[in-house]
Amino acid sequence: MSSPAAPQDAGAPASLLIFPDEILGEIFLRLDSADDLARASAACTAFLRVARFLRRNRSLYRRPVVGFLRTEGLSLDPRLNPRSLHHAEPPHRAASAGRALAQLVDLTFSFLSDPSSWRICDAGYGRLLLAARTTVTTAGFVDLVVCDPLHRRYVRIPPVPDDLSTDAFPDDLPKGTYRWGRFPLLAPTGEDESSFGVVWTVKLDGKAIALVFSSATGGWRRLTFGGLRGNGAVMITSCRYYAHRSLCQTSELFTDVLMLDTRRTKFSVVRIPRFRPIRLQAIVEAGEGRLGLLTIGGGMLDLYCKAWQDNGAGGAEEWQHEKTIPLPDTDSLMYTFSGVGAGYLLLRGVPQDPSELASSSQEVPKVQYFTLEVKTLLMERLCVSNKCIDSAHLYANFPLLSLPTV
Repeated sequence: MSSPAAPQDAGAPASLLIFPDEILGEIFLRLDSADDLARASAACTAFLRVARFLRRNRSLYRRPVVGFLRTEGLSLDPRLNPRSLHHAEPPHRAASAGRALAQLVDLTFSFLSDPSSWRICDAGYGRLLLAARTTVTTAGFVDLVVCDPLHRRYVRIPPVPDDLSTDAFPDDLPKGTYRWGRFPLLAPTGEDESSFGVVWTVKLDGKAIALVFSSATGGWRRLTFGGLRGNGAVMITSCRYYAHRSLCQTSELFTDVLMLDTRRTKFSVVRIPRFRPIRLQAIVEAGEGRLGLLTIGGGMLDLYCKAWQDNGAGGAEEWQHEKTIPLPDTDSLMYTFSGVGAGYLLLRGVPQDPSELASSSQEVPKVQYFTLEVKTLLMERLCVSNKCIDSAHLYANFPLLSLPTV
C-alpha cells in the first residue's frame, strides 16, 4: 500500500506564472494611466526592465487608434463648434486609452498664438497638421503648423519657395485650363517616426503636381507627373489612403489610383477593377508585399489583392478576390469609409431610415463608427454619436509611453 502524499509545506512559495517580456509589454500598453505603469514597474526588476524597454522602443508597437477628429473646413468656427476627440467607448479594446487621451490632449490649441485661427487638415502618428484660416502665402498657399496636442508643442512649416510654386501654380491660367485642389496632407512616415513630411497636391490640366516638405532636411521638393487622363481631377480631390509608405488618391468613379511615394518623390498609377454597380473603395497595404483594395456594397466588405510593384505597373485583371465579410446590422445601417490612419480604416454606419437620423440630434445617438484593422480585418465598434461626420482623421497614440512628436 502506497504511503499518503506528504502534506505541502505551507511556508513554501507558491509557483508563479511567468509571462514572457512580449506579453508583459502588451499588458502594460493597456494600463489606464502613467501612475499605473509606474506602480507596475516598481513591483519587481522584471517589470521595470519591460517598462524601460517600452519607452525606448515605442516604434516596435503599433499605436492604438483611440478615436477620431473631424475634418475642419474654412466655415467651421471652433468657438461655435468646440473640437472634441470622438474617443473609443467600451467594449472597444482602446476604450481606456481613448478616455485617458481625451482628457489630456489640448484641442483648443492654447499653445498657439491666436488658437481660433487654425483648422485641422490631417492627423498621423500623434501629430496634427493645421492650416491657417486666413493668412495666404506664396501662390495662394496658407501657413501650416504641425503640432503635438498631447505635449502642447508645434513646428511652423516654412513657406513654399517661389521657384517651386510660381511656375507650377500660376494665377493667370490660360483659358480652358483647369486647376483642381490645393490640399495639405501629412506624408506617410518611414521607420523613423521622429521625422515627418507635408505634401501639397494640385492637379493642373493633365498634370499632377506635388510639393513635399521633409522635417529631416527642412526643405521642399517638387514633383510633376504628366500621365493623368481626364479623371485626374477627381483623383486629386477624392479620398486618400496609405499603402507601402505611399500616398494613394482614388475615386470609385474611375479605375486609376494615383500613388505618390514621398520617400523617392515618385508618382505612379495603378489600375483597379471597374465595379457595376459602383462600390465604395479604399486602397490598403495587404501585407506580404501586396496591395489591397477594400470595397463596400450590398452589405458586404470585399478584399481584393495583387502583387505590389514599386513602379505601380499592372492591369486591373491582376487583382484577385480574397475575402468577403458581412457588415453588421445592414438592415438598418448604410456604411461608408470616413477616415484612415495608423493601419486602420474608419467606417461610418448611418441609419437607413432618414427619420432616425433626423432625430439623432436629440437624446439618443444613432450614428455608429467602427474601426477596421487592415492587417486582420477585425471590425470593432468605436463609438456611437449624434453627429454624422463625412470626413474624419483617425487619431492614434500611446497615452503612457508617448514622447513629443515635434
